[in-house]
Amino acid sequence: MDIVLYTSERANSSHRVEWALNYKKIPYRRIVISPEQPAADYLAINPLGFFPSVSVNGFLISESMAILEYFEERFPDVVPLLGSSANERALVRRICHYVDSMVHSPQNRTALNFFRPELTESERKQLRGEWILNRLNVLSSLMCRESGFATGCKFSLADIFVACIYKKALQHGVAEHEFYHTHLHWLRRNENISLAEPVR
Repeated sequence: MDIVLYTSERANSSHRVEWALNYKKIPYRRIVISPEQPAADYLAINPLGFFPSVSVNGFLISESMAILEYFEERFPDVVPLLGSSANERALVRRICHYVDSMVHSPQNRTALNFFRPELTESERKQLRGEWILNRLNVLSSLMCRESGFATGCKFSLADIFVACIYKKALQHGVAEHEFYHTHLHWLRRNENISLAEPVR
């Protein structure tokens, strides 16, 4: 099976897919699209223009959640990351969709360029970091307090979504958040999870 991941180095959503594929030990080729490449080159792969996109034997998929659910269905017996019951899957999806729609999307570079074009790059960076932490503070009430994982007692896509967006906040210069720093540290204590984590 030929799996190709089209990504950008700074694409938070791409890191989610990489982490899941690495953890599942699903082989793939990684093609980095640089900012210097003509936009038309990538738009031929994904007309939406966002990262990541994946080609599976020529079948193209975009949007990280759609990609991740595809691999869960395509490889159902390879370390499930969405949960093993309808209830578990609902709880994992709840966190993933919250991160995707309420945390990630509003602070996306494209959204900020449209709504706040007057901001300098430094001001945008600060605003993005503050927004992420503000929304993560709300999410913390739904996070599991007993196991160390985002929900339930197993590593899941929910952990990947939360950890990736928290790391993005740190990249934007915010101070460490005790709860989410503890969650990230907990994940990294597990060798398999830590080795699968993309390091950029």
